[in-house]
Amino acid sequence: MNRYGLIVILMSLAACSGTRNYSDGEAFRADSRHSRDFSVAPDPVCEAARRVLLRDGYIVQPGAGERLIGVKEFQVDENQQAQLRLYVNCSARTAGSTLFVTATEEHFDIKTSRKSTSVGIPLLFPISVSNSSEVDAQVKVRGEMVRDKGFYERFYRGVNQELAR
Repeated sequence: MNRYGLIVILMSLAACSGTRNYSDGEAFRADSRHSRDFSVAPDPVCEAARRVLLRDGYIVQPGAGERLIGVKEFQVDENQQAQLRLYVNCSARTAGSTLFVTATEEHFDIKTSRKSTSVGIPLLFPISVSNSSEVDAQVKVRGEMVRDKGFYERFYRGVNQELAR
């Protein structure tokens, strides 16, 4: 193998190692999944979004101004739970409003932590004192932004239906 081939292989390995820096991929381009323009004022659009979330079983946490957070939980199995969160912002624009929506899906699992302690001197004093405990805790095992365009389209369709009522 020649010297240049070895350099290319070493550079490739170096590029693949290390942690991924997600901020490098951010271009801040508009993405139709996350915003939709409406020809009505922000207040009715935000109210329609709130009703869509409530109608679908989300718990809606009011935010400051024209912001909402909708949360819905799903029991995956005995120890696992998933949670969908929708972050909704209504913003005024010249000829109406824009609805911004981002959704995240997070998964949680029950993890058991065991701790035991034993104190004693077996050769001199044959009695020892021990203590053990188990604690169950809910731990986030995965989380990511929802990228499915169909998910967002269904939400916007629901907002349009609510506005038409």
